[in-house]
Order: sequence, then structure tokens, then C-alpha cells
Amino acid sequence: MSSTEEGGGAVGAVSTDQTIIDINVSLSNGELEKLRSLDEAFDGDEISRPGAKPLIQRVPSTLRLNEDFKKYFKPKVISIGPFYHNDATLLKSEKLKLKLAADFVKNINVDKYTMYKNMKKEIDDLKKCYDPQELEKYSDNDEKLAWMFFVDGCAILQAVYRRYGDDDDKAGKSFIKDDLLTFVYSDLFLLENQIPFRVLELLTSSGDGKKFMNAIQRFIDDTVIKPGEDSEWWWKQLKGERIHLLHLLRERLLVEEEKPWWWRFIERRFINEARAKRYHSCSIGTVEELKKAGIMLKASETSCLTDISFNHFFFFGKLRLPPINVDDSTMNLIAYEMCPDFDNDFTVTSYMCFLDLLIDEAEDVKDLRDAGILYNRLGSDEVVAKLFNKMNTDLVPSPLIYSGVKEKIHNHCKTMWINHLAQGYHTYFRSPWTFLAFLGAIAALTLSALQAYYTIQQPK
Repeated sequence: MSSTEEGGGAVGAVSTDQTIIDINVSLSNGELEKLRSLDEAFDGDEISRPGAKPLIQRVPSTLRLNEDFKKYFKPKVISIGPFYHNDATLLKSEKLKLKLAADFVKNINVDKYTMYKNMKKEIDDLKKCYDPQELEKYSDNDEKLAWMFFVDGCAILQAVYRRYGDDDDKAGKSFIKDDLLTFVYSDLFLLENQIPFRVLELLTSSGDGKKFMNAIQRFIDDTVIKPGEDSEWWWKQLKGERIHLLHLLRERLLVEEEKPWWWRFIERRFINEARAKRYHSCSIGTVEELKKAGIMLKASETSCLTDISFNHFFFFGKLRLPPINVDDSTMNLIAYEMCPDFDNDFTVTSYMCFLDLLIDEAEDVKDLRDAGILYNRLGSDEVVAKLFNKMNTDLVPSPLIYSGVKEKIHNHCKTMWINHLAQGYHTYFRSPWTFLAFLGAIAALTLSALQAYYTIQQPK
């Protein structure tokens, strides 16, 4: 019998089926420190804390350092918040913001000293809305930070009220034109150009503040293609803290109208269950390929990004997609979803990736525009097609969202007899005139046959 069998194993060693590890190995202080760092890895980490709200931070480097994308993340006219404050290319906006802020103070009917004091009283909480590293230059200067929040918040409210308010701001027209205002609105939905929504709430908490907050609601609604007649219902449905304007835009694109109880039961019991099972990837063709397969594109009734469906009858199919603007805000919504501390289901990213599957060339973009699904705010159809094609390498969609629709489309297109019939229909009857010509030819042949028949049957 061996010594290990008698003693139960070698002293100072741990025996396993695969290896023998000697535990009598001395470790240096540096190695001990590194091992202890594993226990402290999550200490003070806001990202790992359940329910923590996302901080206002920079665009993730995956997008920010991409030469094709970075132009969508920098403000064109106005800087809001600390990231581009005193940026050399945006210095003219400081004077514009001051004028807008002065106009707001005049219209709100609240003492400016009171509003500023309210802002400064909550400055510590407002600072917690940012990545601490981004506010290092304000670490010992609360006065400068409070003034920035005050002016920027007033400027946002007055700029939005200028177009979406209840009355005609004739004074504001003298120092800001409509075309410049449009660029300002675009800048308000940039991820790196955000301030806490709490700033706007503080400024509108008294006086005539409600009319300014109503203008904010209409402003966000106007950014959505099919907002519906009532802009109040979605605002009341919002849950959780209102973080910033870009966050509210995303919430607006995801909020669904209240459904009947029986539909909620069916959706919870069958539809959602089916979605959970369909996680494998299915390929679908471009718009042109779907048309050849007999699939017609149509805009959904709402702009909710989950309002997507596919139905087919015989070899005809109808794909309904929610309409969406493709502009700077779209890219910033994607960047927001990619932030490491924002726990979300990547709905915007997944929808853009779904559209990417449909888009290969400018003609595909045109077809989506004609169907009322895609609203191009970036330029030519070629520009949009190239943008979507480049997205494919940098974005990771959710494997579950839209998987059911993809599977239905995939199954429809791979059925050979449906494919052949649909392609024949697409080739020979793509326009009403070819269809009418076909009917005319059938009618002519029928009449000729009848004429020949009666000629033969005539009595001699």
C-alpha cells in the first residue's frame, strides 16, 4: 500500500481528479492586495446597485470614437450642462441662453432670487445626477454649477415655450429666429447635452410654471410621428423618476395605450410566452426582397416601438412597423441605452437593428419613407442607408425583441410555393396598369373563344 493510501494524501496538498495544488505557497503583499481587491470591486459602484437611476454621462466610447457617428453627439448651436460648457465653438450660445433665461424670468411670475435659491438648496442632489469625474472642475464651486443649472434650465423652458406655449411670444422672436430654434430643439435631445429634469421641475414649481411644463409635454409629443390627440395620457402613465429630456423621449416612444383586460390576459398568457421561447436568430430580407415575397409594408397605428406585427393570407403578407424619425436624437437614444448603468431592454437599439435588416440601398429607404415608416431628417436616402449599414457592426440588439415577427417573416419567405407565386405577382403585376392589361387580355381571349364557339354552332 502506498503512503498516500495509508495517510489519506500528501501533507500540504489538495488532491482533485484533475490536478494537485500545493497550498503551502507564500504570497507577497502585492498579491494579497490584488486578491482583496476582488472583495472591494463593487464597493461604491452605482451601476451594481439595484434600482439606481442612470447618471448623465458621456456617450459610450464604442460610438463616440467612431468617425461615422461622433458628429451626431455634439451640439450644433447651444450647450446645455457641464460637458460642453465654455466650448470654444459654442460660446455664442452663452449670450443666447442668457436672453432666453431673462425672458423666462419675466414670464414665469416668480421672483428670480427665490428660484435661484431653490436651485442652490438642492445643488448636492443635482450633482449626484452626474458621473463624479465629470464634475471635478466644480468640486469646490457650487456657485458656478448652480448658476449654470439655473441659466440652462430657464433657457430650455423658454426656448420650448417659444414654439409650444399657449401664447405668442413676440418679444422672443426679436432675438431668435425659427430656423435657429429648430437646431436648438435638436440639441436638447443629445445625451451629452442633458441636465437633470429636476432642474426644470424646480423652476416650474410655482407661479405660471404649469404652462411651461405643458409646453415640454407638447415638445416631446411633437418629436413623435403619431402622438395621438391627447398629450396628457402618456405623461400620467410615466413611472419612476423623470431623469432628463432624452430619457422622457425614450419613454414616450415605448409607452403603450391602455388595452382592454381581455387583451392583456391574452398577451400575458400567449404572446409574451411565445416571445420568450423564440430567441434564435432568423434572417429576413431587405425591403426589395420582402416585396418580391409578397410582403407589403405599412405604418402602425401608433409610434410605440413595440407596435409591430406581421400577418399573411395566401401568398400576401403585411408587415406593420411603427413610424420613427431618423435624426440626431435617434443615435443619442441608442447611446443612452448603451450606458453601462442604464438597465433597459434595448428597445430603440433593437428596432434600429430591425430596420437595418430591411435596408441595404437607398431604394429601401425610399420604400420605407413612402410607407410612412421612416422619416428622414439626416439628408439623402443614400446617407441614411449608409448609416444603417454601418450600425450593423457596432450595435447589439436584444435577442428576444421582435424575434416572433422575424420568425413569421422567415417562415413566410422560405415556403417555396408562396415564394414563387409572390415573385410572379411582383414581376408581372407590380403596377395597376399591368394588372388591367392582364385582365384585358383575358377578356379578349374569352370573347374570341365565345365568338369562335358561336360561329361553329351557327345552323347551316
